[in-house]
Parts: sequence; C-alpha cells; structure tokens
Amino acid sequence: MKIKVIRYISGSGRTTQSYLIAAKKRNGNEREYIVQFDPVHPAMYSVLKSGWTQNYVENFAWMVSFYPFNALLSLNQSGRFSPDSSMRYTRIELEQLMVEGVGEAIHDLMFRHDTVLLIAAAIRENLGKLYHRVLIRHAEAAGYHYHQAYRQEALYVLEKRKTPARRNRPAGNYPGTKLSPSLWPA
Repeated sequence: MKIKVIRYISGSGRTTQSYLIAAKKRNGNEREYIVQFDPVHPAMYSVLKSGWTQNYVENFAWMVSFYPFNALLSLNQSGRFSPDSSMRYTRIELEQLMVEGVGEAIHDLMFRHDTVLLIAAAIRENLGKLYHRVLIRHAEAAGYHYHQAYRQEALYVLEKRKTPARRNRPAGNYPGTKLSPSLWPA
C-alpha cells in the first residue's frame, strides 16, 4: 500500500492545521483522509488538570481528528466520524495507515509548531483499541510518550519527549521523515 501525506488548507479556521492523506492499495482502491488538529477546547482542561497546568494545555496542546476527505464536503457533520469500511483494510494495512499517514502528520505538526501534547478521542471502542495498539507499538521509538492513564476516558494522549528518541530504531517503524510534495501524479 502506498501512502502520501501533504499539508492541506481546509478553511476550517485560522488555528486549524490539516493534512491530506492519500492511501492507494495494490488492488487499485484509493481513499483520501483528513487529519485535522485544533487547539484543545476549554472543557478539556478539567480532564487534563492532573497532568498539566491550564496555561500549558492552552498553549501547547491540540486535539486530533481523522476522517475520510469526502466527509469534509458532507452537510451532515456527524457523518465525519462514521465507520468507513470502503477500503476493506487488513489489520496490518490499517496500522500502516495510522503510522505512515497520521503519524507523519503528527510528526510534521510537532516539528513546525510548539505543540507538545496531542489528544485523540475515540468515539468507538474499536477505534480506541486501534489507537492504543499503534501508540503502544510506535510512540516511544518515534520520540513520544503515550500517557495511558487517560485511556479509561477514551482519550489517547501523546506528548513529545524533551530528550531525543533512541537512535537505534529500525527504519520504517516510526512516523516522520518528510511530507510528500504532492499526491498522486496526474
């Protein structure tokens, strides 16, 4: 499966940061996804107060959303987070999409901004299991700390480490190298 990631201007808001992920399977199936980062909503401060100050969360934390691109154009905003089985991903392909696609977007956002804390909310149990599995396997090697204490709240919290990650990690098992200059050639 081929995965490409580019920055995307969605017009959702001045502070919103978006990335477009294109996935192309060997059988020719293609799908585009949006990874959207927004500042944490003030209602989240009370949930995170045991780990960080309000000032820290206001200035360095972002919420992550991930949904199919065509849902961005839908009038039904709740449809953004409906299950998408159109690509019939295997478990391995789904993990690859998360690591090489969403992981690349996370890595780029953290590199370009003062972002140190990312929060994803799982609205479905299987999505939460996927987030947990991917973060357990890949966060440390990529230079991030996964705060598992928030998992019971269906929140998946990733924090950038203050020290660099280990250098002896195998190639291809961590997010982030560089973004693709464009999506598929015409």
